[in-house]
Amino acid sequence: MTVAGLLGSSSIRVGEHDGFAVVTVRGEIGRAMVPGLRDVLSWAIDNHPGVVVDLAGATGIDRDGLALLLQSQDRAFLRHSEICFAQPAPSLLAALERLQADAMFLMADDCSTALKQLRDGTRV
Repeated sequence: MTVAGLLGSSSIRVGEHDGFAVVTVRGEIGRAMVPGLRDVLSWAIDNHPGVVVDLAGATGIDRDGLALLLQSQDRAFLRHSEICFAQPAPSLLAALERLQADAMFLMADDCSTALKQLRDGTRV
């Protein structure tokens, strides 16, 4: 499943690995991307025991994007699912730090580590 076009130069891809959803995000997580990303993350959370969000290609985040990540984390908790944000680009980490939000999320250095954390129920 690929969501693009209406999202401008940004794109969202969804795949599955070992029963977990893997959502790959490219571009700015901002007002233009939020509606499509919200739909994809909601579906992934509702239909999988865990979701990895690959942020390697995310170039930044604004307040709308941060609100969406927080809402997605809350949704996962309410549905007894897990969400892990993997491989955030340095620019995205810097943006999260500026918003003082970097410690709010379960993060992993890469998708493999994130999947292992979800599979094993561990927090590395």
